[in-house]
Amino acid sequence: MFDVFTEEIEVQIKKGISNLYWYLGDLQKAWLRAGVDNNLTSKLFATKQEDGNKSSKRQLMDLLYREIRNVDYNRRLEISRNFVRFLIEHKNFVPINDNHKIGIAETCALKLKEIIEQQRQQFEYNQQIRKKVKEAKTIDYYSELLRVRDQFMEAEKLEGQKRGYAFEKLVIELMKISSIPVEEPFKIIGEQIDGAIKYGGHFYLFELKWTKANAAHNEISSLYLKVEGKMEARGIFISMNGYSSEILRSLPKGKKLNTILLDGTHFSNVIFGLYTFQELLEHAISQASLKGEIYCSHSLIK
Repeated sequence: MFDVFTEEIEVQIKKGISNLYWYLGDLQKAWLRAGVDNNLTSKLFATKQEDGNKSSKRQLMDLLYREIRNVDYNRRLEISRNFVRFLIEHKNFVPINDNHKIGIAETCALKLKEIIEQQRQQFEYNQQIRKKVKEAKTIDYYSELLRVRDQFMEAEKLEGQKRGYAFEKLVIELMKISSIPVEEPFKIIGEQIDGAIKYGGHFYLFELKWTKANAAHNEISSLYLKVEGKMEARGIFISMNGYSSEILRSLPKGKKLNTILLDGTHFSNVIFGLYTFQELLEHAISQASLKGEIYCSHSLIK
């Protein structure tokens, strides 16, 4: 059945239904079977024209569609689909008498079948296009990921601040190929921000650390303070060499959480294609939201 309701479909319905039924009583029953409200049906069938005569079947169909334009779209779609079903499933287009132009209804039924088939073909074509676009994006993502992976391997050979700067660029590149809106590192008064992303309606500020030592407690606290000073912001701390057991034991439980902790295993799993950063972030957010754990497991299997 059709999903896109057009003016052409409405015209074919009104012509078809008004000529399918010869007796007004049969048309009234058809309205009720189609889902038209009983009170509205009674009101419109009692309507008279300016000359005092009762409305014709076509005039009644026009009045009906004028009324149901004011109701919920899905309700109007349901009624229209039922009318179309009455027409295209009708088997015996035999007139009651010489004045019964049921042939018009048969022509409308054929036209509606044609429109429905065209919409079906268009839907399938659109689905194929979306599938191809998605596949192309996937191929493009993994080819770009290989490039970022090469940069990652080169950064591993660096020392000190050079590796830190390379890490910042790596994260920015990873966000770009992941189609995540990203802000490059920036400074504001008294603060250095290693970058930021927008995800799920929130801004996440990055704190990036790639040194031989574990992340220190004061570094995590610093990110907490940076985030606290920003409206609706959250934080993502990525420490390639992880966190000390003391830090992990002291992580907040049951308190306001605004920062997610990730480490080198998380990051490497993304770089080597085990999962995407979006999948990792969804996992980390769910662990923080449902379990109060801001340092999530490395496996995304629940």
